[in-house]
Amino acid sequence: MRHWKIDTVLQLLKDAGGIALAASADPGIELKSDQTVVTRADRAIEQMFADRFDRPSEGSFMIGEESVATKPESYLDDAFRSLCYVIDPIDGTAPYSAHVPLWGVSIGRMENGALTEGAIYMPIDDEALFTCRGELFSARALQSGAPVVEPFQPRHMALTPAGHICIPQQGAKRWRFDLPNQVFAWSTCVGCYYALLKGRILAYILSCKLWDLAGGLPIARAAGFVNRFADGRELDLAITASGNFHLEPGPMRWRLKAPVVAAPDRETAEYVWSHIRQE
Repeated sequence: MRHWKIDTVLQLLKDAGGIALAASADPGIELKSDQTVVTRADRAIEQMFADRFDRPSEGSFMIGEESVATKPESYLDDAFRSLCYVIDPIDGTAPYSAHVPLWGVSIGRMENGALTEGAIYMPIDDEALFTCRGELFSARALQSGAPVVEPFQPRHMALTPAGHICIPQQGAKRWRFDLPNQVFAWSTCVGCYYALLKGRILAYILSCKLWDLAGGLPIARAAGFVNRFADGRELDLAITASGNFHLEPGPMRWRLKAPVVAAPDRETAEYVWSHIRQE
């Protein structure tokens, strides 16, 4: 797919969500070599995306969570030098497999190693958020076949001790938090970005891989939200040039080099960072 067309993206999200919803009663759970969960639905959705995006002869490449390990280095080099779609077929496979409605579908469009567009879809809520040429949109009722598309106005939760904060599994297992706010480890980047942009949580701490955030990060950036490292740097959309990801072969490949706090503003991000003790 050479061009980011709203109708096409929404149809792909609808189809992906439909596959996941149809398989949710018996998803077929397996453990991958890294001890994370995968289901038949993950693989079926990724194959559907590959049929559309993985077309090197047409100058279109795909980095997907379930298939990237099969790609040769030459393919990945070409993907980062041209047009590439970064896919997470079900972000939040653990909650999906446990019938917890905190999972979604993620599509990130990357050109010359930088994210340019993003889309996330929450099939249970049946709502997608996405960018298009610098503008923000939402689309509701995708499964009906006649989605309602309109400009999206993000909501900012006020900075108070009542605001909930989502944390990564790494944080739940190894960090200390000396703040009064409730914290949740939802195991879904898409679900957390969605909740943040809808004003349902105060902040989200990311410690994830490229495909987890590829759909949500462009939306958060377009919405004016900050995505800050502990040293105050901003996580921008440049993937290859920034040096913020492990892109070289090895066990850490595709992962952020350091955690990031996504929040409505700098004050909130600094508040969160000031109350974290990483161990």
